[in-house]
Amino acid sequence: MRKRSYRYRPSKVQSIIGIVAGGLFVLIGLFVVIPTFGLFGVIWTLFAVGITAGNAYAAFSGKGYGSWEMTEDGSPAEAESGLDFEERLQKLQRLYDQRLITRDEYDKKRTEILAEKW
Repeated sequence: MRKRSYRYRPSKVQSIIGIVAGGLFVLIGLFVVIPTFGLFGVIWTLFAVGITAGNAYAAFSGKGYGSWEMTEDGSPAEAESGLDFEERLQKLQRLYDQRLITRDEYDKKRTEILAEKW
């Protein structure tokens, strides 16, 4: 079985919305939160700058960043589909010869394999 990895990247539209919202929060931080709350305002503004920078990186770089990643094992059917027709038919024949599947199962699966696009 093979493993597949997926990495989520926000779209450009999502990133641009994040830049606009982050910029708004930076401005609020600079002109409202810092003068009113002091140290908390500085922390607020630094977080807003980080969010804005992260979204800018995602929007304007080719790589972006991954919000989450997922790895999954391929199913046996997916692994089998990687084999070419001849190998799949030979494998099916071996299963039948070893009496691991019935003649009806063999015929049905053989028909499925041959019906696939070559």
